[in-house]
Amino acid sequence: MAGPGIRWRRAAAWLLLIAAATALGRAGWSPLRLLPGMGRPGGLPGRVAPDVWVGPVPVGGWSRERVSEWLEELARAVHMPPEDARPDPAQRAVIPGVAGLTLDVDASLQAILRAPPGSRVDLRFRAVPPQKDLDDFPGQPVYHANRRKQAVAFLVNVAWGEEHVPAMLAALEAHGVRVTFFPVGRWAEAHPGLVAEMVRRGHEVGSHGYSDALELEDQPVDGVLADLRRGVEAVARAAGLDPSAVRFYSTHRGVRTAAVERAAQEAGVRLVYWSLDTVDWMKPPPALMARRIVAAAQPGDLILMHPTPGTVEALPAMIEGLHRRGLVVVPLGQLLAPLPVDDPRQRPAEPAGPVLAGDRVRPPFAAFVRGGWRPPPEGGPRSPAR
Repeated sequence: MAGPGIRWRRAAAWLLLIAAATALGRAGWSPLRLLPGMGRPGGLPGRVAPDVWVGPVPVGGWSRERVSEWLEELARAVHMPPEDARPDPAQRAVIPGVAGLTLDVDASLQAILRAPPGSRVDLRFRAVPPQKDLDDFPGQPVYHANRRKQAVAFLVNVAWGEEHVPAMLAALEAHGVRVTFFPVGRWAEAHPGLVAEMVRRGHEVGSHGYSDALELEDQPVDGVLADLRRGVEAVARAAGLDPSAVRFYSTHRGVRTAAVERAAQEAGVRLVYWSLDTVDWMKPPPALMARRIVAAAQPGDLILMHPTPGTVEALPAMIEGLHRRGLVVVPLGQLLAPLPVDDPRQRPAEPAGPVLAGDRVRPPFAAFVRGGWRPPPEGGPRSPAR
């Protein structure tokens, strides 16, 4: 029979063991993981820690096999194939391609199984690039980006209005928006500080030619090309950039001729037009201008504007209205690129939440996979507040 000292040591050991097991359980560890099939293949836990959420779905305590099966089903449901760039017969132009999106099952599985208790996990996605993009259509102009992109671009042609540029830059910065400015070359030479400030604040610059007095309609290829190259060099010099960084060309009054197209191709720039016009040079009331743009905007639109006092006044309402519609404003180069727009404001303000069916999720998933979900109604499972 064990003496009092031995019995005391055994009791203390059991108390320590119980305390350790309790602590490990709270941390998501279970002794069941020591059983066959419940271990840590590849270093991963066999079960999800308690109170872990993926969007509105409580996955705490799920086995590794159950999570894997659920992710495979979800991957099939949310897969979005890429879309190749293609000709736009209506505009004699090109519509840029856009990358697809696929759920990265392995990365998502690891993130869920390694998540600490009480946490929320974002699913991992991979972009799937298209096989054809703008580079496969050299010399072809663009009028809008791919309509699958929930974003638009502001194209700001600048040949005058320098007194309004600082206020425009301040309004854009206040809303965290970057745009693409198209200064005329001789304007850039006269106002290099403003061009440099555009770039310093993160905006993109293109070329609006060198002289806005040049009648492009009457110019041969050599005449357009000389003006275009001189304009590119003037803007690049004022901005402190290499001329190769000036990739886009917007013509005066939207002139488009065979000579203009050929010159743009030879200069290695993309000819850019627009799909939505503020018509700000006609001085519409700023509130009316903003309402019209917000109501008419479509995903992928290229929105033309100038540095006018009315435009500056309309910018806040315009940007906020577009954001409410789920459209973010990005520079032209980012909008035309095939990769998704990486901006949290791309999530709709009032997304529809996913439908819960037991432990499974059914479409619609659009808001869920972007992280823009809402909690289920009263009585259903809820996720912790963000």
